[in-house]
Order: sequence, then C-alpha cells, then structure tokens
Amino acid sequence: MTSGYAAGPGTVEPSRRDGSWAMRAASRLIGLLPTKRNLNGTDWVNSTYPGRTYPSIAAIPWTFKQTHTIQEKRIDGVRTITVRPLLGATRSHIIYTHGGIYINELGRPHWWIIAELTKRTGAAVTVPLYRLAPESTYREAFPYLVSVYREVLRTADPADVTLMGDSAGGGLAVAQPWAFRDAGLPAPGRIVAFSPWLDVTGTNPEIPKYDAVDPMLSVAGGVQAGLWWAGGDDPRSPLVSPACAPDEMLATVPPTRIYQGTRDVCMADATVFRDRAVAAGADVTMTVYPGGFHVFPAFPRLPESREVYADIAAFLGRPALP
Repeated sequence: MTSGYAAGPGTVEPSRRDGSWAMRAASRLIGLLPTKRNLNGTDWVNSTYPGRTYPSIAAIPWTFKQTHTIQEKRIDGVRTITVRPLLGATRSHIIYTHGGIYINELGRPHWWIIAELTKRTGAAVTVPLYRLAPESTYREAFPYLVSVYREVLRTADPADVTLMGDSAGGGLAVAQPWAFRDAGLPAPGRIVAFSPWLDVTGTNPEIPKYDAVDPMLSVAGGVQAGLWWAGGDDPRSPLVSPACAPDEMLATVPPTRIYQGTRDVCMADATVFRDRAVAAGADVTMTVYPGGFHVFPAFPRLPESREVYADIAAFLGRPALP
C-alpha cells in the first residue's frame, strides 16, 4: 500500500515519483488532455475567457440525488447549494469551495469529491458558487463567502465547521478565516485543502522543477487567471495569495491539513505556506504523496485517495448527532 508522508520543513524533491500503479496510470491519462498545453502560455486563456458566455456548473449526478437531500438558495444573489447525506449524518458542516484557477466553474470531479466527503464524514456540505474571473474578482467573492458562513452558523457550531477546497478553492479555504475575523465572526474549527493554490504570482523559484513533471498544469496561463482574480490589486495580498500573508495573520490559521502530490506545480507554494505558518505557531500539517498529480483525491478510488479521505474522517472526528 502506497502511503503519503508528513513533509517536514523544506521542499520535497519531485524526483520521488513512484506512487501506486493506479496513480501512475491516471497521471499518464491526464497528460493526454490539452490542459497543460493550453496553460503553457497566455494566448489560449486570453482568447477563451474574456467576453465568453458565463459557464454553468456540472449537473448534480442523479445517483447523488438518491442518497442526499439537496437544498438551493440565493445568498447575496449567488446560487448556493447544500447537500446532506440521508444516512449517517453528523454535526459536521463542510463549506467546500471548488477549484478551477478562479476562471472555471464547478465540474463533475468536484461532485465526486463532495460525495466521498459526505460518505466518509457524514457532514453536510455547502457549496458556494462564487462568481468567477475575469467577470468578477476576489473583492466580490469574499463578502459573499462571509455571508455563506454566517448562514451556516445559523445551524452549526463554529467548531463543527470545516473549510475545504481544492486548488484555487483551497486558497479560498485558507484565506476565508481572515475575512470572517474582519467581519466579527468566530473562526471555523479547521481547514482541509487539496493541492491549494496559495500564491497566484508564480514567482517561487522552486516551481519550474514541479512544472516539468506536472501532467496537468503550467504556470503562465494560471498567473494570468490570478491577475484577473486580483482585479488590479496587489496579487500578493493575503486574500489572493495566502502564502504571502504576514506572520501575524499566519499565526491565526485554524488547524489545517494539506494533501499534496509531488507532480504538481502547487507543491512549491504549499511548502512555503506550511513552513511559514508553522514557524508563526499555527497547526498546519502537509501530507505529501509521491507521484500525486494536482487534486488527485478527485479520483476517490486511487489507493492514495482512500488514505486521504480516511485521514480527513479522523481529522473531523465524525461527531455524533445529539
């Protein structure tokens, strides 16, 4: 059985690419997709996203509807979905912000992640469908996310709330408690992030060696998306790039678990964030999976993914219903 390891301070070399055979096979298949080629420069994103027809989210799978209750409402005018498992429900409430480099809507693999989370933890999951760049920026997203959290707190204790997300959504999960604090709201109990995107500038000198082995992502197109998300503000501001936050902000990060693979351009900045947050006194652990590609837990049947979800269930503690 292939296991991840809790990485200590410093950067883990991406040459450890063994992983499970299933991880290696999935990585090869992902490498056949055009995603990395499209993001290798800025031409494709600049010709595709400005002026587009705004995208719709992936439909909720019909099998999912058989095992969950689904509630939709508008919060600050934005569609927001909450799902609850019909069996095995607990007090846990997850707020899940999806990834997509801030320019892509929630996709089918996100529903796979959410389904696995509810199965493993019994949690209700609220999915904020925040407005995307280039049509919108972080300046509109965070007031909405504050409103979502305030709504969740109507029925959940802050200690039972976990902020989760993947990629860009992982960056949002990390940054939201700072916006909650500024709004006078209590901190959530914990954070879980899959391959979080924690610095949109792409300036970390360690990134190129991860870019060389990442089958999915490349830097230039992502940086352009990050600049759209920043909307003309400093892209190193903490709500946009949490890895750049000052020490006094990093010290307030709730207990956090990061799940990261070594074949992922986000590895470099996740390491910087982890090291700086720990040095500031925060409880931040990053478990690294050799050969793991970007957001590999979106494929729940991988042996590495099964380990991730088991660890998350333990982290949340599956609190019993009263």
